[in-house]
Order: sequence, then structure tokens, then C-alpha cells
Amino acid sequence: MDNVRAMFVVLPDAPMPDPGDVEAADGLILVFPQDEGDYAAAHERAAAAIEVGLPVYLVIPPLDSGQARGYLQHSLQPGIYGVAVQTAASVDQLRYLEGVLEELELRAGIRPGLTAMAVGFHDPRAIDIMSDCLAAMRDSSDRMTWIAYDHVEMAESLGVQPDSPTVATASSNVIMTAAAYNLPVVYGSPPDAAYAASLGFRGCATGELTDLEGLRATFTRPEPENDDDEEDS
Repeated sequence: MDNVRAMFVVLPDAPMPDPGDVEAADGLILVFPQDEGDYAAAHERAAAAIEVGLPVYLVIPPLDSGQARGYLQHSLQPGIYGVAVQTAASVDQLRYLEGVLEELELRAGIRPGLTAMAVGFHDPRAIDIMSDCLAAMRDSSDRMTWIAYDHVEMAESLGVQPDSPTVATASSNVIMTAAAYNLPVVYGSPPDAAYAASLGFRGCATGELTDLEGLRATFTRPEPENDDDEEDS
């Protein structure tokens, strides 16, 4: 299982962090440019992210936008660890993305199947198909590595406050479903990191360098004790 305790988000207009500033991070999440015309620079930006020395996930445009393939054509290259899908509307969408990845991996000289995938499930419709999506991807490949979840987006979709018991129940459902497929879930709000860890989330995403060490400490679990190593008294 991949470590996702502290994932650093790099927005389109943000500078690439220095390697020394993200030593506490487990990976970079590189967000796609909002302007389709900026895709020409996507390859260089992805290459710069690789140079930071952490696993790099490319956040791709929504799968129903018609822009995901174009962005990946410009940015997928050897050294990119995976892609992050903001949300999945159907199993067919994820299968489509898998097909695109296989084609572009071959073009880029990447071993087919090597590029990992992270998928967000942030609203009731997405959660309803979550188990089917994970089962389909498990049967077809080993690409899936973590799940993203944002309780604020869930609250907005339900029309309730983020601290609503309904949102807490939805959070638990995401964690339990992901755990059934041995996948960690990444939370989307650093101020609530301790609460998220208590629910069973395995990490958090942030765009603030000052959050990283605290998140890593919050989500680092103690190693299980091995009774076999203890000497008999």
C-alpha cells in the first residue's frame, strides 16, 4: 500500500517546490491548467515535477470534458507515477481512461499498466458506484493506488454543513468500501486532519508547505509489535 500521508498539491499558477521543502511529502499532485491552450507547456511542467524527486500524480481534466486525452498526450512521460481523476461518473469512464493510458504508455515508452490511478468519490452518485468501480479496476489491472475524498464537496452536494452527521456517515462509507479493496483514502482538509485520522483516513492533501510535517506525523501509524522478537523471561 502506497504512503499517502502528506500529498502536496501544485496548482497551475504555483511554482514548483524545491526538493528540500517537500521532504515530508509522500507525493506531488500536479493540477492541470484550466486553459486548454496551456497544454503545450504541460510536458515541461510535468518534467519539472519529476525532478523534485517524489511520486507525481497528474490531476487530469474531468473525463466528460473531452480534454483529458489531450492533456495526457502532452504530459504523460517516463517518470510520472500516476494520474488522479477528480471524480468518476461510471465504470465505463474509468475503463475508457485505462484504455487511453495503455495507448499513451506505449507511445511514451512506458511499460503498459505501470501508470497508477487515484480516483475521487465526493458526492452521493459517485459513492453509489464506488464499489462497482473498484471491483472493475481490480479485475482489469493493478493501477488503483488510493482514493480521494473531500467532505466539503460532499456537504455541498447534499446541501448540509461539513460537520453534519450525514457527511460523517458518507466519509465512513468511503473508508469502509476502499478498505475492502485494500486502498487508502486521502482527505481534503488539513485543519481537520486529526479528525480524519480518527475516522480511518490514511492521509491528506494540501497546498501549504507548512502543513506537510504535521500531516506526516498525524497519519503515520505505529509499527505493529512483533511478539516473536521478545525474549522469554
